[in-house]
Amino acid sequence: MASARFQSLIRQVRENCHIASAGQAGQYSLCGLILRLRAMYKWEHGLPPWREPDPEMVLTWVEGRERHWENLEDRAWQPLIWDGVHFDPFGVAELNERLIPQGLAYGAGLARGLAPTFFLGELAQVRRQGEVTILVLDQELARDLDGTPALCQGTLIYARKQALAFFLWDRLSDPVQQNNRFLKIALEACGLPLARLLQNPDRHLAELVALLEAELEAVIHHEIGEALEPSLKTAFPFILEHFPQTRAENWIRGLKDVLAEVNEWGRLAYLIRERAWPSLAMMLALRPGLYSLLLPELEPAFWELEATGDWEVLDMARRTALGRLREVAADLNDLLAGYGIPSPETLIAIQERYITPLGF
Repeated sequence: MASARFQSLIRQVRENCHIASAGQAGQYSLCGLILRLRAMYKWEHGLPPWREPDPEMVLTWVEGRERHWENLEDRAWQPLIWDGVHFDPFGVAELNERLIPQGLAYGAGLARGLAPTFFLGELAQVRRQGEVTILVLDQELARDLDGTPALCQGTLIYARKQALAFFLWDRLSDPVQQNNRFLKIALEACGLPLARLLQNPDRHLAELVALLEAELEAVIHHEIGEALEPSLKTAFPFILEHFPQTRAENWIRGLKDVLAEVNEWGRLAYLIRERAWPSLAMMLALRPGLYSLLLPELEPAFWELEATGDWEVLDMARRTALGRLREVAADLNDLLAGYGIPSPETLIAIQERYITPLGF
């Protein structure tokens, strides 16, 4: 990575990452922003996720970063130049055609709230599963605040090992998680009691790496499920385009995620095939808030599996949930087709029919 053209590309992508971070910062809660800033600081300074930096140094860095972001308001995205050719920063396919043979992978897209996100990393692996291509990134050379561990764009999936490590450690070390019984089950099944891990993570490095590898596979299969799920191909982009940063966006994202978990190609089917008990417990430990509302079958099936050892119980719950969720998706498609042109009335109908009954 020492050549001038590599270093030039890294600088260009990092500049767009700064612009993206400036726009993303206001979308997070205070807690979410602090977590992301801490991860960004560690990444920039070459620290592993479990190594805590000096608070004063982090505070000084954050203040400088915020001043820099203020200067980037209204700054346009910079084109990316590689071998004298200018590329649109969202032109992922064209740029990756040239970078992948060089051992790099570039990503760009829209995160939550349609906020742009960019990253560049060392390419660890290229996989192909049917029509799906999976790019596994290792060390990252440019990234923004978003730091999403995996991203699906059509039939292209990015799996970011370093971003996943930061994401996972932040959840493991969160005091709120200390009494999470699913987390305790997951870690004990890996021979990794949480208290000992937090006390001396360096001593448990081998177990941590094994945990990360297992979670990487689980995350990849979630994204495969998302790439191949047919039921929201029209409704999902429609709601994101017309009703961004609303409860409807949060709900449709949650619906898309749980469909990806329970469909024929997704994470849960993979975990059942592999009898991956620790990753199943981890899935429940770290599930987003809407999962409990959208996927109520999962937790009872987990406890029955623990009691009986019968994985068919879990697969039956998966299939039941899949049928129910696809009926919701079909009903949503009918609702949107009935309204035709998006309007405030469309948003109200979505709220009343799907969101209010959840108590969300």
